Amino acid sequence: MILSFITNDPEVARKAEQAGVERILIDLERRGKAARQTGRSLFLSTHEMEDVRRVRLDLRQSKVAVRIDPMHTGSREQIDLAVAYGADFIVLPFFERLQDAAEFVAILEGRAAAILLVESASAAAILGELCHLPGVAEIHIGLNDLSISLGLHSWFELMTSSVLERLCAALRASEIPFGFGGIATLSRHDLPITPELVLAEQVCQGATRGWLSRTFREVALPNLACEVQRVREAIAFWSAAGAETRAQMKVRLSQEICSARQKEGQATRA
Repeated sequence: MILSFITNDPEVARKAEQAGVERILIDLERRGKAARQTGRSLFLSTHEMEDVRRVRLDLRQSKVAVRIDPMHTGSREQIDLAVAYGADFIVLPFFERLQDAAEFVAILEGRAAAILLVESASAAAILGELCHLPGVAEIHIGLNDLSISLGLHSWFELMTSSVLERLCAALRASEIPFGFGGIATLSRHDLPITPELVLAEQVCQGATRGWLSRTFREVALPNLACEVQRVREAIAFWSAAGAETRAQMKVRLSQEICSARQKEGQATRA
């Protein structure tokens, strides 16, 4: 699994590269994100375009991915700058029409690899067409925004839903590289869902791309390589796991999600 680490700090990016992380992601998305995610306490980036250049200059092996804004009148300028500053991958977030994805790919013109971030119910509905859109290199499913778009209470519900099953099945059939959600540090024991269960589900669904979550940005730099190695070992384990072990994992994941939803409901009523 190819891993991405979100940071605009050149020192952190170097440490992530040394830890074996293949991609550093600069997150420039601003437009409409706060409004979409109102009340969810999700991450809003403060990265700037100049960070693309700064981070690119400090890397030796890792590639640079840049998440831009959703398509708008300034998209061409934003894409052109990101490419000029050294982006190897450009990620298009929240969109609803095939036309938006096609326009994005056309502007990019193969100057960097195009990654589509499926985060709306409308985009999920046309996933089959997106998979076969010429010029698309990868697809990632954003669980937070997609759960909001589908009217679900949280990404927990989407994680074990038939919707995600169908999306992953379509992605596997198309053979396009994909990922979904994020990967938390496996040493954390204070999260609603055991991080390894989420990672195991990603592996078992056939994901070959993984985004390290914000919990990795809370890791002390001397410990970063160890945390990345834990993820690599878990990926290897679940890749080789048999049907019975995988089935047991899915039961545990469903149980934990059910418990987390019950706790959320109790907190809301309180």
